Amino acid sequence: MAIARKPYEEHEFDLVVVGGGLAGLCAAVAAAREGVRVVIVQDRPVYGGNSSSEIRVVPYGASHGSAWAGETGLPHELILTDRAYNHEHFFDHGMMNSLYDLTLAEAVRREPMLTEFRNTSVRGVTTEDGRITAVHGSQLGSEKELLLRATQFIDATGDATVGYLAGAEYRYGREARSEFGEPLAPVVADDSTLGSTITMRARKIDRPVPYEPPEWIAKYTSLDDFVHDRRLYHIKKDTFGGYWWLEVNSPFHQIDDNQAVRDELHRHVLGVWNYIKNHSPDREAAANYVLDWIGQIPGKRESRRLVGDVTVTEHDLHTDREWPDGVAYAGWWIDLHIPGGINNRVEPAERENIDERYSNYIRVAPFSLPLRAFYSRNIPNLWVTGRALSVSHVALGPVRVQISLAAQGTAVGIAAAYALSRGLSPRQTADPAGPHIGPLRQVLLRRDVRLLSARNEDPLDLARHAMVSASSSMPLRFAETADDWLPLDTARAQVLVLTTGRLDGVSLLLRARAAATLHVEVEQMRRIWDREPGPLVGSARVGVGAGFHGWLDVPITATVAPDLPHRVIVRAADGVDWAVSRPIPTGTVAQYLTTSPGGPEEKNAHLRCFSPDEIVLPAYQLWRQFRKGAHVLRISPASRPYESAAVVNGRPWPEDQPNLWVSEPGLPQWLELRWPSAQTIRTVIVSFDTNLDLRTDQRSAFHRTPECVRDWRLLVRFDDGWRALYAESGNFQRHRRITVPATTTDTLRLEVLATNGSPEARVYEVRVYAE
Repeated sequence: MAIARKPYEEHEFDLVVVGGGLAGLCAAVAAAREGVRVVIVQDRPVYGGNSSSEIRVVPYGASHGSAWAGETGLPHELILTDRAYNHEHFFDHGMMNSLYDLTLAEAVRREPMLTEFRNTSVRGVTTEDGRITAVHGSQLGSEKELLLRATQFIDATGDATVGYLAGAEYRYGREARSEFGEPLAPVVADDSTLGSTITMRARKIDRPVPYEPPEWIAKYTSLDDFVHDRRLYHIKKDTFGGYWWLEVNSPFHQIDDNQAVRDELHRHVLGVWNYIKNHSPDREAAANYVLDWIGQIPGKRESRRLVGDVTVTEHDLHTDREWPDGVAYAGWWIDLHIPGGINNRVEPAERENIDERYSNYIRVAPFSLPLRAFYSRNIPNLWVTGRALSVSHVALGPVRVQISLAAQGTAVGIAAAYALSRGLSPRQTADPAGPHIGPLRQVLLRRDVRLLSARNEDPLDLARHAMVSASSSMPLRFAETADDWLPLDTARAQVLVLTTGRLDGVSLLLRARAAATLHVEVEQMRRIWDREPGPLVGSARVGVGAGFHGWLDVPITATVAPDLPHRVIVRAADGVDWAVSRPIPTGTVAQYLTTSPGGPEEKNAHLRCFSPDEIVLPAYQLWRQFRKGAHVLRISPASRPYESAAVVNGRPWPEDQPNLWVSEPGLPQWLELRWPSAQTIRTVIVSFDTNLDLRTDQRSAFHRTPECVRDWRLLVRFDDGWRALYAESGNFQRHRRITVPATTTDTLRLEVLATNGSPEARVYEVRVYAE
């Protein structure tokens, strides 16, 4: 029987991106900005995937797991734009709105090299000699049948649909522990995946509204029905959303059973709403609340994963491999939800919610991701980005959050454009021993893509050879008073950069309920997030009496490596508390020591999810971050990690040190670049401080980062004095690329006139080009 269909409308591009979640969107926009002809094909009417107003999962990234680890570049630009103009605070899932959708859509519309086909589902792939030559799409509404040809393709579908149709190798489910030797992998491989969630939004109105549930919903009538602390939070706010643990996975297949997954999730979401309205202890307070919105599309966490030349595994999460082809990173924790999801009525939604040993182990420092994990190893012109990249099931846990995926997508889009402009395959581009990966990484840095352990080595950047000075610079200062106190029930530490090559003393703000002898140590670190103990460079013991409250001088001296982070440790001492305060100085981190003999806590050993068949928890001694404040201390001599030279040191984000110029309070302030001879200036790139410690849910409605420079200008010096080259007001973005008429001068000045709230000027990087 023949099937009647309209003839194909054919189009040809350099690059086809299939999938319009944050990863695909950023890949397409980034590639188009590099000058290649790109088309993005999205099967929904809006962009954003799980973060869109159709699904409403708040987009998170590495800053949720690690201090100062926020992704930069295009995803950061999009979030800052939305937050500056959006009236809604995305404090929880279910709160995303259509204005966010419009921000993403506008990012596509602005690119002249980018064509879009929304409401277009790709269900066919044409191949020739093992290469993809075209994808087939059907567009709803227009009834168009599309044949989209290109040289290279990016699969950003999430389900690896393009790769699957083309015959790419892929994985589904959990690998056996024997395959990669991963402690968190089960002994026997299975088809269990991370599950899908449907979120909801509730709203308070001006009168009581009863809720009469349908018969088919799940029955929740007491708190005991919410097994292992599946918490109902935010329910006393005027609007609230939820809940991540409303998750369905095995035995449902995340692709084949998508409709059944939706129905099962609706059964539970409405069951939870019925509990809130009719059975909860807060039901009287909930009388005026209505269910304002419920999702109709399951937000997937995992399905197929394509196999690349490298498969990232759990081992690569605990210790950064510093891949020579590293193009992205992640820093969320190893977030592996329980098999069975909400239908598992005997175990927690996540093991970490009930077991501290497990929770400490799965916290990882930011780690790199290689470009060789972002293409198919058997389809030579297919890139992949989004949650279908080449990782094991365990390694997907910290990689899959949306802003991290968006940053990865940005890198893949730029890599694809680089490959296309030079006639390269993905494999040739990523070759660690080849001539292209180094230059590509420099392009990524120039586009503000954050790379770990990478520095600006761009030979065309004139700023690298300039002498830098400033109107002022701020020393490292911690607050002098306590916002809270933390007991020394374990070793606690403050990570900071020591810049002078020596340490002559430390003072700690303490209070003591009992007399104690304090053991204070200083360890050298490589990155501010290091979890392993480092080399000991100094130690001292000092007594403190019962009732002490104030500053305790510690006679500790040490020769230290300058401009590296160090951990000032106070070992455990019963009855003694150490002050913590806010704000937290940029590039500093509070930590506390965690130890485990191995295995779960005894109270959880009977649960199957902690059994040796499921996971093996190693013994460890690891430092974990405390994100709610900085430990209060003084050091001698003063450290000065915020000097003006930071803006040309090649690393415009905190990692080994703050890498940030901060002036003393009081504006205006200026930063000056001077060359021995006159230079021709055509392009200036500046990176301001937009607080890379903040998560999306911490950026409120109409948020403009207080630390970010708002009004600024560029001045050049001539024989007859200074002349304005460029001026901007109202800025709230981190990365500003300014093109000016070609100007020859030996001195460039950046003058900060106002910020969005902070009293000092802050700049991460200045680049200058003649092109």
